Amino acid sequence: MGLDRKKERGEREEKALPPRTSAPQSTEAAPFLGNRQVGQPSLMAVQRTAGNAVAAARVQRVTDEEREKANARRERWAKRADKRGGTQPAASFTTHQTPFGPYNERPGRGGAPYISSNREQYPGTQGDDRYVREGQNQFDGLIPTLDAEHFDILVEALKGGQLSEEQIDQLSDEQCRAAAMLIGIAKAEEVREPGAIKHIRSALRRQANPEHEAPEFLNDFPQARIGGAQHEKRVRSGKTRRASPEVETILDASSSSDESMSD
Repeated sequence: MGLDRKKERGEREEKALPPRTSAPQSTEAAPFLGNRQVGQPSLMAVQRTAGNAVAAARVQRVTDEEREKANARRERWAKRADKRGGTQPAASFTTHQTPFGPYNERPGRGGAPYISSNREQYPGTQGDDRYVREGQNQFDGLIPTLDAEHFDILVEALKGGQLSEEQIDQLSDEQCRAAAMLIGIAKAEEVREPGAIKHIRSALRRQANPEHEAPEFLNDFPQARIGGAQHEKRVRSGKTRRASPEVETILDASSSSDESMSD
């Protein structure tokens, strides 16, 4: 994302994501193990095995033809963005206005802007600077702050559409702050990797499905992961393959402007 992020303990790229909430282990698991308690090493081994199986399934769910189509489409978005001149890196500290409120940008590492907001701009809010983060057995961050019905509104704003007061009034102050931050971060991701903004719009649109969990966003848009800034370069160099959720997200993107220069 368009933010400076430090490597978090235990996080690995392409790691299978857990469900939105993580239930603690209990004695209910004992019958499956002959009434023996689950030790931490055994539990971690099971989780690693399950995680590897899930990761393999994610990669294999789509066909090679679909993956090639997604690769070509993503590359076409990048070329179109470059032809337009791309999004420019931040030259200095600047505050930008969105339909939901302001966000700030300043020069960041690697050329992509560092995006922020503060309590003076959004009194009484807490705010967060990550797409999704896990803490206290539940996921929080920008994506989980918004309800499913807000994502189509956010995507419309990202496309430059005019929002009504009624649409904006659906969001709380905390949600407005999250939406404004996501607009700034999406533009910062476009600086990091041209074509990303169309990809991120599709990933956000998938969040409009109430059954699509917030953590799935990191599979739909791997560039958002910690260490994901080089994801596109690794794909294009053949060092990694797009997993199924990302392929589906790219193919789900609106096709009406796929070959045009207007979107």
